[in-house]
Amino acid sequence: MRRVLSFWFSILVAVGVIAGAVYFFGRVPVPERVPVPAEAIPSVDPDSPRFYLETLSGQLGPGYPYETPEKVDDHVRSVILALSDLSPLVDMAERSSVLGAWDANEPALFGAFLLESSQMKELQEGKLPALWLERASGLALGPSESEGILRLTLAKGEVTLFLRADGEFLLVSHSLEGLGKMRKALDGSIERFRPLFNVEPTWPAHIEVFDGKLIAQAASLRGFTAPDKAITLELAWNSRPGSGEAAWKIEGLEEWLPTETREKITPMAWDGPAFLPEPLISAFGVSVPEGFGSLLENELSIPEWMEEAGFDRASLAGLIEGPLVGVIGGQSRLLLFNLPGVILQLPSRGAEGVRWIRGLWGNKWARFAFSPQPLPGFPAGGKLTLPFTIMAAANEEMAFAGLINEPSLGSMTPVNKIIPMGGERSILWFYADLPKAADALENLSRMAGLVEHFGVDEAPDAQELARLVGQLRSLGQVTLVIHDLGSGRGGWKATVPAAE
Repeated sequence: MRRVLSFWFSILVAVGVIAGAVYFFGRVPVPERVPVPAEAIPSVDPDSPRFYLETLSGQLGPGYPYETPEKVDDHVRSVILALSDLSPLVDMAERSSVLGAWDANEPALFGAFLLESSQMKELQEGKLPALWLERASGLALGPSESEGILRLTLAKGEVTLFLRADGEFLLVSHSLEGLGKMRKALDGSIERFRPLFNVEPTWPAHIEVFDGKLIAQAASLRGFTAPDKAITLELAWNSRPGSGEAAWKIEGLEEWLPTETREKITPMAWDGPAFLPEPLISAFGVSVPEGFGSLLENELSIPEWMEEAGFDRASLAGLIEGPLVGVIGGQSRLLLFNLPGVILQLPSRGAEGVRWIRGLWGNKWARFAFSPQPLPGFPAGGKLTLPFTIMAAANEEMAFAGLINEPSLGSMTPVNKIIPMGGERSILWFYADLPKAADALENLSRMAGLVEHFGVDEAPDAQELARLVGQLRSLGQVTLVIHDLGSGRGGWKATVPAAE
């Protein structure tokens, strides 16, 4: 009897809890769904070439360099200038969605922007927000033939767009009809554009570019064999104060290479040792696939000293295959001048690497002019200190040659301990410390001034070097890692300001 009462009591308690929850949540108002700018973007032909941008505030720079458009044709220049005039709007909006496409045989643009209420009010009054005007140079805003719609000219009058600012968002389109389609997309009466982001979907900025087979068609018209497939690029990035990262994925690119070539392109871990001397200015690594050297075999020219050392085109092509690392860093010396060191490294070449270095030092000219000093741990080759610092040495694990002095060479270190690889394999990577590059160029500019006193006409222009130094000094470290033919990542760190 007691068990029966306990059972029914438990049932009553459960029913009471459920009823109370229903009553409570029935009284709590459910928040209304907040619309987002992407809902104002209408669909386009899925096969049409297009780009689509979706981003939060602060993820896009203030604009493009104004000198760049002058170097291209007039049509492209006007498009770049128009994008430059629009980019401050994207940067200041809390959230932006922009679709550009070649739809129904004409260019189309649809943009929706979530702005502050004060900015929307200025636009409703026919005025451009001050922040937008400060960062753009070719804007003009005025009324159109339709009530409530403004006409915006960009690129100094070469491009015209239409704006509507009387709803939740600022709507921008290439035509009055385009604005009408955006309003219908927003209220759900026509189909919306629905992007699907697969690369870092939680990051604040994404862009998708679909070529609609334009690249393949252009290649075919020029007589190249091209796959009948479109290329899609998806890029995501996350820009933070002082640093940022990016990732991308490309579909349709692999089909441009023969199957046997694709199968030989194998990512590697880059956990083997290499020389990465300090200050490390720049470095790159590439995994040269097996068989790639044979493709270049007919194009390779064999120096006389390599022929004397027993190399032919086939052996030189085989030497190229495998991991290859290039470095600018450390120091070298040329007469009285200190310069950055430069090294080319061929890890894991075994006996072929040793033979290459012995051939380098054993040719007639080298035997006559140089007598290298041995380098510990490297049975082949050595170093030279006068008239310039050169090192070329090899063992079974590493063959390298370059202009660098021994103290700054340092010891070999696993590449992935120094270069931020993200713990993933890759076929190619690149690293640059641009402030250190600025330091090196500054030293070079001083040397150029000294060389001019000796009457050398071919010295680098000191003023041009100084300008470049200033540009590089404001930048930071850049890393690029290509995992395979269809994906990769990058990162950057800004320069830390010097203490006052």
